[in-house]
Amino acid sequence: MLFLAKNSSEHALPIIVFVLQILILVLISLDLLQTYDREVITFMNIPVIVPLSVTVSQCIACIVSVFSADDLVYGVLHVNKRPIDIKWEVSNIMRIVEGVMVIGVSLIFIVQSSTAIDLWLNFAAVQFVGQLDNLAFALAKMNFFRNAEWELAKRVSEYRVHDNSMQTFKRTARIIWCVMLIVMIAGLSFIFYTQYNLHFACKSITITVGESSSAFPLARYLSGTYIRENARINGRAVYVQKQGTNGAFLAYCGSINQWTVSSYDDESRGNIDDPCYYFDLQSETTRTYDVAEIKTLRLPVRNGGVVIGWCIC
Repeated sequence: MLFLAKNSSEHALPIIVFVLQILILVLISLDLLQTYDREVITFMNIPVIVPLSVTVSQCIACIVSVFSADDLVYGVLHVNKRPIDIKWEVSNIMRIVEGVMVIGVSLIFIVQSSTAIDLWLNFAAVQFVGQLDNLAFALAKMNFFRNAEWELAKRVSEYRVHDNSMQTFKRTARIIWCVMLIVMIAGLSFIFYTQYNLHFACKSITITVGESSSAFPLARYLSGTYIRENARINGRAVYVQKQGTNGAFLAYCGSINQWTVSSYDDESRGNIDDPCYYFDLQSETTRTYDVAEIKTLRLPVRNGGVVIGWCIC
């Protein structure tokens, strides 16, 4: 709309909408990159690992974000297409900036999401911000604003961009979309790979057990540093503590949705792959993939259920 505006009154709406879009996207970006009180600081606050539903949603969201980035694609294709027209160039540069910001913020939301519902809610919000210019244009066409905006919207609707080679234009647009999609999928695949290999998980966990219950006086021996193993149980990391011929391991028990600490000796080490078999400590009920999010460790109900320990990554 900006390139067809004739006076300051008509310039106001497109400029205000653009500034509003960029301001919202910048504020979202700053908030997303804050670490706050996270126990584990990862690149771009990427989760340790996510369930399959989130992985599939991330792939779909990438595809949707790329093919809805028409402002970015058309801005790139139209820039420098008219001889010495400042408003035309500025309009297309604004479209490019807004398109890049929407793609960037969408990507941050995509890789940071740990649940599918959060991903789609946040993704929809960013896409809505990216469509504010189209919404403003539609409202202007309905004469929702002043007559100046209605006249401007009418001229924009009647304006046609003449391209000498429409086939080349369409082919170039497809190439740009495909390149963006390949880049985003490649980046997302790398993140999937690092998550699968537990790159973002704590390398070690320190468990501190306080005064133990009389029902289980040996609980204090579970204190110590637990080192991450290469294996995974229930899609989550496993941490093992070794003390001579004895030791303990921290893993996730899927049947009760809790992280558990189980002691073992060399003879019973075969049960190290079953955190539900006979555990000595258990966390609160949680579905987290990040062991650093455990708040407390308590004795099982059979030993009183008293909170006696905690984890530090």
